[in-house]
Amino acid sequence: MSKKINEIFSEFMNPDQQNDLPKEKEISFLIQMKRRISPTLKEVLPKFLGAQLVAALATLSICPQFGIGPIGGGHGIGHYFMRFGEAGCAAFCGMVFLTTGTIVAMLLLRSGERRQIFNYQYRLISSFALVSFMALMMINRSFDLPTLFDGTFANAMWVAGAILPTLLILKIWQLSSGLAENHQ
Repeated sequence: MSKKINEIFSEFMNPDQQNDLPKEKEISFLIQMKRRISPTLKEVLPKFLGAQLVAALATLSICPQFGIGPIGGGHGIGHYFMRFGEAGCAAFCGMVFLTTGTIVAMLLLRSGERRQIFNYQYRLISSFALVSFMALMMINRSFDLPTLFDGTFANAMWVAGAILPTLLILKIWQLSSGLAENHQ
């Protein structure tokens, strides 16, 4: 906490040292504490998306997504996933891509920030998966990159593989942390 907040908190906690705590200081302190405990989605989103981006770049170094990555070329861990067929590989790739970023983000966020992610998890994860899918497809098509899978069903499996396991991980995290759901 900043020095000013510490002073206000000390005054608030030790009413014996003064006659009355000015109402403005009390209100200011409560507003600042509420902001720290319950940040807005607007404040949390850049941290969440930043962690997603860093993790996405890291996963692209080992697992190709629509021909993008891995470092040094080749299929990285994709050849293991191809044992499950084109659709299975697509689902695994989507899962690795989005769940890795979400786990990293949740580890970096504070409790109040994670609560905001839980409140908007369906919209956030679905939106991020679809935007990621479109961005990866645009890059692939722009550079005509070779891909492990192609076709509508495989693409749908990538999106489903990205969204469903990520939502499951978030739900398990939410239940294990005891943070109650508060849909807005």
